[in-house]
Amino acid sequence: MEFRFAKEEDCSKILDFIRALAEYEHLSDQVVATEKQYHEWIFEKQIAEVLFVCE
Repeated sequence: MEFRFAKEEDCSKILDFIRALAEYEHLSDQVVATEKQYHEWIFEKQIAEVLFVCE
């Protein structure tokens, strides 16, 4: 098992994971963030981090 921090090209994957989790929890209507916002928060302002677990 390997861990890695998200790269800029992962923004669409991050949003896909969030949307899938929201759908599972029946909260899809509450997902309002965009790929652009995730890019800004994670890579520009660095106010969030994303860690992937890879096999």
